[in-house]
Amino acid sequence: MKPAIVSCVLSLSALGFAPMAGAVEVYVSDPTPQPRTVYVQSPLVWSAPPPTRVIVTQAQPTTIVRIAPRPVIVEEPAPEDPPTHPQPQERRDPRASVFVGAGYGGMTSDRGTAGTWRLHLGLGLGATELGLRADIADRSMAQLSNREGSAYRIGAEVAHRFLEGATVRPVIGASFDRWQFAPDGASGSGAFGVGARGGVEVHYHLNPGAALVFGADLGYHRILAAIDDADVSRDVLTFGATMDIRL
Repeated sequence: MKPAIVSCVLSLSALGFAPMAGAVEVYVSDPTPQPRTVYVQSPLVWSAPPPTRVIVTQAQPTTIVRIAPRPVIVEEPAPEDPPTHPQPQERRDPRASVFVGAGYGGMTSDRGTAGTWRLHLGLGLGATELGLRADIADRSMAQLSNREGSAYRIGAEVAHRFLEGATVRPVIGASFDRWQFAPDGASGSGAFGVGARGGVEVHYHLNPGAALVFGADLGYHRILAAIDDADVSRDVLTFGATMDIRL
């Protein structure tokens, strides 16, 4: 701003001395412009603040649920009654058992037929049995020999039962027989032979270790030698039914 003031003063002086001089020329050289700092004040712009957002929350009422305790009753199922009849897995032949039984049947040969009582005693070893079987015939000598009287047979037998655990079981056996004849009015005589039989048994299991056994069989017996050369039939068939209890 100082150069501008100087220029103005000089101009005024020239105007003052203008009447005295015919012509006055004033030359003012423009000084080198100096850099100026210009302050510009921007207008203030007022803007309204954003509206205040009011959030109103409503407290949720507290709900209290009270459950009245109820007694819990646990009912245990009644135990099932064990089966009275042994199950299939319990029908196995025991390692050792005893057979005792009796029955009725007959014996026949080429000379006729006679009724017999049957007795049975055996030792079971699993499905195999070692036993004694007897057929007792009264008044049968007339049919089996040339004399009247009684006769009986005792056989030491080895038998085997099939279908272990089944109710109906086939059975086969082989025996060594001892025959005895008791004729009326004479001394008795005997004979030896062999035999084989086959049949079917029905096992009614009472418990895992006991059973009732109902059996029917047919046997063939061959008399090999007779004592005192007794005249007897060489081939004899036996048949009958027996009821045993296995313990």
